[in-house]
Amino acid sequence: MFSTNRPSSEHITESKNVSAWESLILDLTESSHHDEASDDSAEGGWFRNGGASSSLPLSTRSRNGDEKMGQKIQHLPQSLTNIHDNKAAVTNAAKSGGEQQTPTTLESPSQLKDWMAYRSTKYAPHANHMGRKMDAAYALKAAQIALSLAKYLGRQFQQDKDMDVDRREDLPSISFEDIIVDNVIVTNVDSGEAVLESTSSPSGATKNNGGVNTERRQVLALGMTLYELFTQGSPPPTRLQQSLKSSGSVLSFGKSLRISEQSEEDDDRGASGGDRRKNKDDDDDDMDETDQQESFARKQRRRECGDKGEEESVSKLLKLAGVPISICHLISDMLSNRDDADIGGLFQYDKSVSCFAEVIMDLEQMVDQPKVFLYGTIRLNAKLTVQNKLYSRQAELEQGIELARRCAMDASSSVKQEVLMITGLSGSGKSSLVNELIAQLTSNGWESLHCKFDQIGCRQPLSTIASAFDSLFSSLLSTENTWGSDGNDKLGGMRTNLLKSFDEESFPILFHLIPNLRRVVSNDDNSTDMHMQQTEYESEESAMIPSKIRVHNLFYDLLKAISSSWNAPMILFLDDMHWADSASLELITFLIDEMGASITDDSLRSTNVLIIGTVRTNEVDNSSDLADFLQQIQSCYNVTVTDMALQDLSPAGVNVMISEALCYSQRLTRSLAGIVHQKTEGNPFFVEEFLNDLTVENLLVYRFSERTWEWDWEWDEELIESRTISDGVAEILTRKMLRLSKDELSGLVMLSCFGSEVSLEVLALVKSSYGNSDIMNTLDYLAQARFVERTDEKYRFVHDMILHAAQEAVDENERMIIMKELLQALLPHGYSDDTILFIVVDLISRVGANRVHDSEIRLLYAQQNLTAAKKATNTTDFAAASSCVKCGISFLSVGHWESSYRLSMELFSQSALVEWALGNTKQMLTSLDEVFNNANRFEDTLRPAHVKLAYLRMTGKCLAEAFAYGFQILEQLGESFPATPGNEIIVQEMLGTKQLVTGPLNESKLRSLAEMTDSTKKEAMAFMEEMLCCCYQSQSIYFPLIACRMCAQMMDISVCVCCNTGLASLALSLVTVFSDFSEGYSMVKTSMSIAGSDKRVLCGIMTIRYALINIWKEPIQAILPQLKDVYNMSLKYGLIDNAVSAGMFHAYRALFTGSLLKPCSKEVALFMRHNLERHKRRIIHLSVVPIFNGISCLRGSSSGANYVDEFITEEHLAEALRKKEPTFCECMLAIKMMCSFIFRRFDEVKATARQYLELFECQGGASAQFINIYCLFYGGLLSLEYYRESQDQFWLDRAEHAIQKMEVWTAESVWNFENKLFLLQAERHYAFGEMDRAAEKYKLAQESSKKHRFVHEEALACELAAAFHVKAGNVKFVAALIDRAVNCYQTWGAEGKIGFTKEEEGAKKKRRCAEGCKSKLFKEECV
Repeated sequence: MFSTNRPSSEHITESKNVSAWESLILDLTESSHHDEASDDSAEGGWFRNGGASSSLPLSTRSRNGDEKMGQKIQHLPQSLTNIHDNKAAVTNAAKSGGEQQTPTTLESPSQLKDWMAYRSTKYAPHANHMGRKMDAAYALKAAQIALSLAKYLGRQFQQDKDMDVDRREDLPSISFEDIIVDNVIVTNVDSGEAVLESTSSPSGATKNNGGVNTERRQVLALGMTLYELFTQGSPPPTRLQQSLKSSGSVLSFGKSLRISEQSEEDDDRGASGGDRRKNKDDDDDDMDETDQQESFARKQRRRECGDKGEEESVSKLLKLAGVPISICHLISDMLSNRDDADIGGLFQYDKSVSCFAEVIMDLEQMVDQPKVFLYGTIRLNAKLTVQNKLYSRQAELEQGIELARRCAMDASSSVKQEVLMITGLSGSGKSSLVNELIAQLTSNGWESLHCKFDQIGCRQPLSTIASAFDSLFSSLLSTENTWGSDGNDKLGGMRTNLLKSFDEESFPILFHLIPNLRRVVSNDDNSTDMHMQQTEYESEESAMIPSKIRVHNLFYDLLKAISSSWNAPMILFLDDMHWADSASLELITFLIDEMGASITDDSLRSTNVLIIGTVRTNEVDNSSDLADFLQQIQSCYNVTVTDMALQDLSPAGVNVMISEALCYSQRLTRSLAGIVHQKTEGNPFFVEEFLNDLTVENLLVYRFSERTWEWDWEWDEELIESRTISDGVAEILTRKMLRLSKDELSGLVMLSCFGSEVSLEVLALVKSSYGNSDIMNTLDYLAQARFVERTDEKYRFVHDMILHAAQEAVDENERMIIMKELLQALLPHGYSDDTILFIVVDLISRVGANRVHDSEIRLLYAQQNLTAAKKATNTTDFAAASSCVKCGISFLSVGHWESSYRLSMELFSQSALVEWALGNTKQMLTSLDEVFNNANRFEDTLRPAHVKLAYLRMTGKCLAEAFAYGFQILEQLGESFPATPGNEIIVQEMLGTKQLVTGPLNESKLRSLAEMTDSTKKEAMAFMEEMLCCCYQSQSIYFPLIACRMCAQMMDISVCVCCNTGLASLALSLVTVFSDFSEGYSMVKTSMSIAGSDKRVLCGIMTIRYALINIWKEPIQAILPQLKDVYNMSLKYGLIDNAVSAGMFHAYRALFTGSLLKPCSKEVALFMRHNLERHKRRIIHLSVVPIFNGISCLRGSSSGANYVDEFITEEHLAEALRKKEPTFCECMLAIKMMCSFIFRRFDEVKATARQYLELFECQGGASAQFINIYCLFYGGLLSLEYYRESQDQFWLDRAEHAIQKMEVWTAESVWNFENKLFLLQAERHYAFGEMDRAAEKYKLAQESSKKHRFVHEEALACELAAAFHVKAGNVKFVAALIDRAVNCYQTWGAEGKIGFTKEEEGAKKKRRCAEGCKSKLFKEECV
């Protein structure tokens, strides 16, 4: 057993022989030319036995080495002389006409002896005074043959043991006596495949001349065969061959050959692996009597062998023959395995190989990694290095590659966005797995984007994701990455795509977040377009909440632009998502959702991005934001989330890891790996740190043996097993850090205060803090010690566990001192640099208000947090803004409203804004109360008042309160309105305002108005604009009054951004109140033309124009794409309210105008989910739910209700009226009447129609609004149906009113209303018995519907005409009309209607048959 007090390798190497090693280096250098000339060498040349590298420093040589080497060469035994002379003997035998002839060519199959002779001639070994060297190409091919032969023999032996006939390979049975070189056939000389030509009987009987045919004997025989293979034809020593034939133990012949025990060389490596726990020559005190006897016998046996001294060990014979050291050890261990007859196994060598599995294990490593395990490329550096590769993760890697393959497909092949979530404990290798996957995919043309989140720090909002894009653009700007592998200009293509994707208003926002983007879109690195250069992004207070969706859309468009520029699939790697802030998680959710939604059945996906996230298993429960994120992405449309849980390595995986770290066979490291796995539980990072710790503690030592001239690792398994690690890897890391100097430890702790990484720019500002003379030099040393790593721009911790250990390396008081010193150094720079500002506020929050007592410093810290909160708000990171505001408020002292009024007002006002944006209503109301209760001036409450009014209006529960509060604010701003305006006042106001703004002169004046400067008037305009939304929701009579007031203010004073909304609202009032379609149409176009480029105002005007006014003048189908554009534009610019309104308008118009139901259903479902999950607009959601259910009902979808009464009940309608939501009530009524009429369920809707048609008619429901078109149309058709049955005048009056309004509207737009008018007129003629006129109008309705592309109304006209002709007895028209109706319904996608028709036909047929009806018209009768 070695001592833990062994000298280090530096002391060991000083005693080596200089001249001997110098001679070896010269010989290796000279022979390297032979390597280059070898065309068949897989690894580039030869090696010297013993594995000494030519890079060995001269200081490692001993002084008496030449003399020792000379003695070794002089005392070569006869067996070694035979080995050296074997080649010459073969040549002489050939010349003398002997049987052994060297073949001139080699073909498959060939006998192994011919292969050996041929390869020995082509790749002859060389010899000098340092020993014999074998050609590397020969060694590798021989190892391949050995591996193939071992596998063949292993399968054959297993077959003989297997009793299951079905599993047998029908291989010939083989005796150990058959395993000789003469029986080996190389079936493929190129790949090295080999089999054994057996002489045993095929029935399975084996010859047993020499003993039992055990696996041990077969392995021993294979070892002798390999001996001859690797010595290039020299047979094993005679005594060794005789031992195989003996029925006794092999060990009985080992006394002189020293096969059964360890040679002096084996003694040296006896404690270095395998199953040995100690060198059994030492420490016998603890053994019992039997163990002591066995130990004595072993020692005595070795002494006897050592006394002989005339014969060498098998391993030494092979080494001097030039065989690779790894092969020497393997063959020696194979030939040292005992037979079953060895009594008790007393002299069994601990490393002996007795089964084929162990042989195969060694040979596979040699063939797969010949540089490490075959050629003896042994490191002369005593520092252990774990390979930077994956272990036991092949299945997970293949799964990731399969997901990438699916993601790279277009939408025609794959209809899902792929997301891979990898979970596992810290140190389990999550990041390493993804990095390996990225490496393989990027080599196949993929691109990648890496975002790593940090545990510590209130970083700049969205900085992690933004910095990933920034690094990408920085890399793209580098000279080597400007051009792609295909010769295309990557930078130029990226610039072109970006300029196409964004406008001049979008770039400043992105430049603010991603500075290098400015350099990409400009023509050089230092300049850019002047407009872009001068524009700064600042979000307006009124647009604060909507700005989040705008930023989300900008990132999505940026991702699309990058993906399309590369024209290659892409990986978005989100590392350590358990530390992601809520704003980043919201953005990621949005990106995943949008990428899934962009995949449709009939179009290509907009991005080919595989999203991979890593999450610590134990952190999911600690983060509610992360748990919500994981739940949300699971429900995203067209998104497949694959969960991959990484387990710790198995003992076998740990063994592979240690084997490659030590360059040792897995067979020899298995027992050590078992102990390491027990200590570390197989955590890869823990394993690496544990091994490094063993080397530091001298429990795993790399030493040089002067006896064998080999470097080797040695360890004591009992001492390692006795070590206790109570706190896991943290204990090891802490112990490692305690070995650092004071400056090094303080530098590491300082770095940990910034999180997992920090830029060189920030470090330059604090380089002398906390007693460090220069932090940079300290960190450079720490980088060499593998605590941190340095890139061109930053330092980062090698692993998060090291970061955690550094944070715990000092106590809390010491850490507070460090952070305060960092704050002192960074505070002056936070005013001009946002990145430093957010580092500062993070340090402030961790120091805490209770540790700062100076009043001026407290106010300074509060102001810093307020500044950071405003910047976070502008970039939509409301969670970070909330944290900053709360931290700032915590630094306010008692009585702050008196001593720090302005700062207090701003902090609480900002708090109300961000808490409203986050949906934290309770905290928002608390902050509002603070402001309203302590404000000294009304003007100071206006910002919070906007929040309160938005809250009252958008929740949809407090419209009456919103009205009262809004008018109260306007009253205080000098804008009063009558309490109960009558119709005369409204008409008078509208006529006067119309005269004021219409006409050529007034339009010219509108275009030349000056900008409004009066802040009070601007505030009043902003509140009136918001009140317009309240009025439209509730159909209030104040809507035209507020619009008129805004226009009058504009004409009398000056213009502001809100004025154009007032002008567009006036245009809408002219249409709805006066039915002045032409004037309203003209005015809204004027409003758009003078709105300029202000997207916030422009989107609102476009919604009014396309959704509410143009339908009276232009084909409604042409308006649908424009509404979709308004929706997308509003989302792009963060105008949530306008977007959801445009989306709702589009959904209603798409359904009622006959858009195809299947795509319409997908669009509506996606819109509903986005509105509910992202925008949270209750009224909009409630308004769209009936549309979705109506579409599902018409399509016959299982996801929707079968009948309209199931989703629109009397209670729903009454509830809407009770809450003063008449628009919502009208929408539900229109859908209910439409579906009921199409499905012919007249009785179910009769009572509802009677109640609400008259109600809405009396309340002005016949005004020119889109939903009234279809309330009147389907209400009129139902009324005529009921009138034909009952002749009730009530129904006729409703029908006449509908026809009258339709005539007026048809005069404005024939395209949109003519077919509806014809159908209503046809039904009226039918009700009056005017059959000829009815038939004519039915025909006109059919043709008009077809001409104007209302496919659903064409189907309805045909169906009603067929029913009419059945009643009129015109049988010849019925079949064609029914077929045409069915075709139109099918085109529309109304499969539910078609199915309902078939059910009705079946029911009618049964009734007719029961009644004995023989009517010929039955088959043609319509539904």
